[in-house]
This record gives sequence, C-alpha cells and structure tokens, in this order.
Amino acid sequence: MAASAGNHALALSWHGAQLGIPVSVFMPVVAPLAKVDKCRKFGANVIITGQHIGEAKDFALSNPEYEGVKYINGYDDPEIVAGAGTIGIEVLEQISKVDYVIVPVGGAGLLAGVSLAIKTLRPECKVIGVEPKNCRSFQSALDHGHPVVADVTRSQPRPPCR
Repeated sequence: MAASAGNHALALSWHGAQLGIPVSVFMPVVAPLAKVDKCRKFGANVIITGQHIGEAKDFALSNPEYEGVKYINGYDDPEIVAGAGTIGIEVLEQISKVDYVIVPVGGAGLLAGVSLAIKTLRPECKVIGVEPKNCRSFQSALDHGHPVVADVTRSQPRPPCR
C-alpha cells in the first residue's frame, strides 16, 4: 500500500498488475482524476481520502484493515530513490554532454534519486527541481527547513507541446 497523488500510485498499481500482487493506494482528493482512473484500470484498490498527501498517508497507516500490510513510501524509501536514480544514469548514458537536468518535484523522491546518480557520476552537472507555482510543497519545505503542508490549487490542463 502507499499514499500518493499520482505517479507513485501509478507505478505501484502497474507493477502490482504485472506481478499479480494486490495493491491499495490512498490518494488525496486533489489527486488528478486521470491518475485515479488509471490506477483503477491497473486493478488497484483506490481509496480517496484526505485533503493532502499527509492526510492520505495518516489514514493508510492508521486503518486497521491494513494493519501489517507493507507501506511503500514514494519519496522516503531507499529502494524507491535508488530506482529513480536509474533515470539519471540513463540520461547520462544517452546524452554525451549534459550541463543541466530538470526534474519535476512532487514528494522529491524522483529528484533525490536523479540527483544522487547524476552528482555521483558527473558532479559538474546541475540538477534543477521544478514544481507548479500552485503547489509549491518542495519550496515551502526548503523555506521552513522541514516538510510542510502546502496549499494546492488545481492547475488547468494545457494541450501538449507540438
């Protein structure tokens, strides 16, 4: 089980389907509906709960129905971060000269893994984390010196670049 607003939930749901392992994901009400629907299509048990990821996680961990079930944190688990690091390795293998790598930030597990790999293999490369201006959870955490609950406003979907 996991709490996630999207990508981590999708990854666990997909892998659960591939391996025949039941997966439950606790998603806050601000989770994008497309990601909620896709998790369900992969066969995950999706529980919508909480106004933010922290509340969804608290509900998951305190729910007696899930007592003893392995909780897989999407941003604070060494194996998840190591898996994210493979993206950094892949970037360096596919592009001979990389000056900057820009990484989207949610819970920061992806940023941690990619940064660890790239800075280990190519310390001169700059890694930049970016997040939506209407959900500045990482910047808020940096400002406060610890994780905080950030205000979230749903963004309007934009058409893909052409």
